[in-house]
Amino acid sequence: MNYRNKFLLIVLSAFLVFYAVVGGLLGRASAKEGAYTQLSIFNEVLSKIRNSYVEDPNLSEVMHGALRGLLESLDPYSTFLTADEYSRYKKYKTNGNGDIGLELSKEKVLGYVYVIHPIEGGPGEKAGVKAGDVIESIEEFSTRDISLVQVGYLLTGNIGSPVKLKILRRGRTEPLEMTVHRDQIKIPPVKTNLIDSKIGYLKIYRFTPGTSEEVRTKLQHLTKSGAGKIILDLRHCAGDEFEEGVKVANLFLDHGIITYTQGQKSPKREFVADPSKSICKLPLVILQNYGSASAAEIVSAAVKENRRGEIVGVRSFGKASLQKLFPLENDSAILISIAKFYSQSGKVIQNNGIAPDYEVRDGVDAFQGDVDSEDEEDSQRDNAPGTNKPASEEDLQLKKAIELLSSSRASESQKAA
Repeated sequence: MNYRNKFLLIVLSAFLVFYAVVGGLLGRASAKEGAYTQLSIFNEVLSKIRNSYVEDPNLSEVMHGALRGLLESLDPYSTFLTADEYSRYKKYKTNGNGDIGLELSKEKVLGYVYVIHPIEGGPGEKAGVKAGDVIESIEEFSTRDISLVQVGYLLTGNIGSPVKLKILRRGRTEPLEMTVHRDQIKIPPVKTNLIDSKIGYLKIYRFTPGTSEEVRTKLQHLTKSGAGKIILDLRHCAGDEFEEGVKVANLFLDHGIITYTQGQKSPKREFVADPSKSICKLPLVILQNYGSASAAEIVSAAVKENRRGEIVGVRSFGKASLQKLFPLENDSAILISIAKFYSQSGKVIQNNGIAPDYEVRDGVDAFQGDVDSEDEEDSQRDNAPGTNKPASEEDLQLKKAIELLSSSRASESQKAA
């Protein structure tokens, strides 16, 4: 064993010993399955690898894999970065400005990357990538073996350059292979419309810097145009600009807690509605689906728990946590989740999502959420190339929202708030 491998082994063992000792001091280890027991098992496995593996193992890769596995077992958004990966992490967003526009997470059971939703109008959507697709491999790299950060490296690059995907899609027995050409991602502006000359409709495609100001302007225009009720469409909408989500929620709230963050070592931080920033008290319905995540969920949670409006659709994705990068001495780093977002009542959003007040399945939501209702015709329709459009021509979720706003119930709920 060369000096470098010995050094790496010592570093890894020291790290695990520290973890075990701290865990013991804090009383977090049980008598049977304490940290020392786990360390003993690890050392035994490492010994078997070193002495019995078919060839001389690369202990550097073994250590990196162990550290990555340790962190990614916590959640899909925590990971270990080698020195090279950390260097690339700090600059990869500026190395070529092409992307394919996918909101991603990691599947819990098998560990593959899957699509929360493709960004509307992006290269991924145009190529036929759909919400719920499992990406088995990117350029022959299995997504089981890499972190979400590494997935980001593989999907970004020069504009016009191709990236090969192998996709597993429900209803198909064979993987789909497709080539997507990277492009600059342009987020569509907030869409507005006046329905029946009385209901203002706002569609947010993604939360980015400045989204709240754009919504404010569009909302003011709708009210001046005669809108007496509002539908806020957050379907297939995400983005980690959580403060933009807070600001959008504040446009509709003049009191109450919008959300709060808290972690083991992160003090509770409340985001309270500022009355001076609230500009709309009209009856409100929010549309959401499985592709609603992150900042969009902050808005839904705030509106629902402050009884400011009603939620129509299906349960949102459940992706609302904060990550922090910790550089290490050997130029590597760890990216780890330090806090989660909570609703006003203390419900954690991460992994749970926001339940609708009125469950209405439509299009891709019906396909993802109702296993028993699938038939061959549904499968063929869903597998057809194109965008994430509803399975039926009629937007049932939007129809329900209009129905609620047209009834007296919506007005009564606003008065109760």
